[in-house]
Amino acid sequence: MMKTAAVSPSEHGKFVLLGAAHVDRRAKADGPFHPAASNPGVLADSPGGSIFNAAVALQALGCSVAFLGARGGDDDGRRIAAEIEARGLRDLSTTFLDRKTPTYTAVIDDHGELVAGIADMALYDLVGPKLLKRRNVRDAIAAAEALIIDANLPAETIAAAVEAAGDRPVTAIGVSPAKVRRLFAVLPQLSGLFLSRAEAAALVEVTAATNLGLIAELLAELGTRRAVISDGALEAAILDAGELVFQRPPVVRPRDVTGAGDTLAAVASAAHLGGTSFLESARRGIAAASLRVSAPIFPPEDLPAEIERLHEHLTDPTTRR
Repeated sequence: MMKTAAVSPSEHGKFVLLGAAHVDRRAKADGPFHPAASNPGVLADSPGGSIFNAAVALQALGCSVAFLGARGGDDDGRRIAAEIEARGLRDLSTTFLDRKTPTYTAVIDDHGELVAGIADMALYDLVGPKLLKRRNVRDAIAAAEALIIDANLPAETIAAAVEAAGDRPVTAIGVSPAKVRRLFAVLPQLSGLFLSRAEAAALVEVTAATNLGLIAELLAELGTRRAVISDGALEAAILDAGELVFQRPPVVRPRDVTGAGDTLAAVASAAHLGGTSFLESARRGIAAASLRVSAPIFPPEDLPAEIERLHEHLTDPTTRR
């Protein structure tokens, strides 16, 4: 097994996060899922969103997090504001009092895998570049060591955030096949890109059935320097400055896959900022994502220790599929 010394993310961990925080609603089937039919199951909801999920993981690593998003003046918006405050995150978000807060609804089968998801998130399209010019936002970015953004933001806001970051590393989360191309113009400027297979395929304009290695190579041709393309329980592709390897995640029993990619991005970004190589950072992110999907409660009491425990049992990366 490949072993390297861990670098504590909390040694270098002042982040500004820009993107989604809303209520995730999940409908999980009790038994085998039958499409186009009524399925017995359980409904649940909790605070979520790509950047909120990333913030939860970063905070559990001991990182400092400032958060910029948008919400409405409804009960969901108040719930998210209260959750951000309760977690001690610095909240730079804007509230549109006459709008409803975005929401994500997932249908999950009895194995914890996503069957379908509906994202009602039009409000995020109102997060324009002007919000980045607010004094408190400019001060937060100036004090930060790194930024994480997600593709829920409009393309012009993404570009403005990358420009505002200056020489600070910026990583991005693809969010969905429908939105991932909002990242297209800034791909060469990103220090890390975190995508699902479907998102990566949409970004390079091929089908998700295309060989994963070819998808990664096409991504590199677009100027992407470092990326992780996850594929559920199958091997993930890790692209690092032209080098491509594949990493199988730990074998776990998934409870709910929601937030796995966001957790991967956060943990990998923190480790890389702390001085760990991108490959080893990605491997720790993959371990953390496996914890996210399998743990009854996330984050666990000692997230860094749990990540290291799973990381030690990862198989070595391979250069061929």
